[in-house]
Amino acid sequence: MHRIEAYTTLAFLFIVIISILYLPILFLLKKKGIRIIRQLGYIGFICSIFLIVFATILFVPITFQPERYILNLIPFNGISNTDGFQQVVVEKVPNIMLFIPLGVFIPIVFKSKRKLYQTAIISFAVTFSIEFFQFFIGRSSDIDDVITNLLGAVIGYMLFKVLHVFSQEKKWWNELLGE
Repeated sequence: MHRIEAYTTLAFLFIVIISILYLPILFLLKKKGIRIIRQLGYIGFICSIFLIVFATILFVPITFQPERYILNLIPFNGISNTDGFQQVVVEKVPNIMLFIPLGVFIPIVFKSKRKLYQTAIISFAVTFSIEFFQFFIGRSSDIDDVITNLLGAVIGYMLFKVLHVFSQEKKWWNELLGE
């Protein structure tokens, strides 16, 4: 569970740092009529992207001349080779959790991307790009990561939909969505 704890700590640090850096923009946009609650959606989206990039690319040293290239195109091939359920949880759950916020914030921030397939396409493009890049910097590229990241984004989208059903009549929710 060390990876999950590390991601949680990173998420908290990113939220604090980005929130502090965003303060001047917050006041500038507030003067232009963009409500603070709407800007919280922007901050959440930015934090999601930074956390994903940091955890998937910057967390491990980058080399453009790796000793070997690792590519797995067979879904869940490594599960039978793992040391059991705990290893699967340690490898897959953080990938799912990492993309849940992205699945929530894409439809919040982008009014035109409030359908599941639209959020899934954007999330797929993000995770595919990351895996493609990882192949060339000495990290492994794994179809499992694409699948689990996409699953996380879909779970995040479902959380968005549940929030929307229960909050669509609330003023704060409509302001968050920019409506």
